[in-house]
Amino acid sequence: MEPITVAVAALLTARITRLITRDRITHALRRKVLLRLNEDGLLAYVLVCDWCMSFYTGAAVAAAGAGFGLWSWPWAPVLALTFSHVTGWLASKEGE
Repeated sequence: MEPITVAVAALLTARITRLITRDRITHALRRKVLLRLNEDGLLAYVLVCDWCMSFYTGAAVAAAGAGFGLWSWPWAPVLALTFSHVTGWLASKEGE
């Protein structure tokens, strides 16, 4: 497992998460989905929460990395949580 690969995967997680939760380019799609959801519901909250969504995005990136042989499967849960934390930390530094 190369450190640069892990770093790039963490940044990939952050970028995908931002695309889902906040970017203007996905605003119309996100709004359509949110209009169909209960605005006070958990799913609507997860869709706009960087920390929440980064867990699912990080899990997908970690699983993809294991599937492509970049790291072994036992590392996937650890990396998923690491990618999520890096994403949340970066989001907190970015502001609104």
